[in-house]
Amino acid sequence: MSVEILTAITALIVALTGPAIIPKIIDAYRAGKSGRARAEKQRNRESYNQLETEMAFRRRMEEYASFLRRMLIDAGIPEDRIPPWPVKRSRT
Repeated sequence: MSVEILTAITALIVALTGPAIIPKIIDAYRAGKSGRARAEKQRNRESYNQLETEMAFRRRMEEYASFLRRMLIDAGIPEDRIPPWPVKRSRT
């Protein structure tokens, strides 16, 4: 390709993407300077840790419920007398 074609393609890409990218770059720079990015990262980290803790707790509760169900069955309780497993409700 000739230099003129490459220059034209580059100019076209910059013309089309520049208006969309430049404000994002400026906003990211301002967020970094003001500390907003650091605060948001900390909030995300705290939310993730809270989610991980909740998921671990739910897994332990499921294991415990399964263990208790097995104990009831081993103790001779008929399965039709044991409450059914809960069904997850849909969000719709």
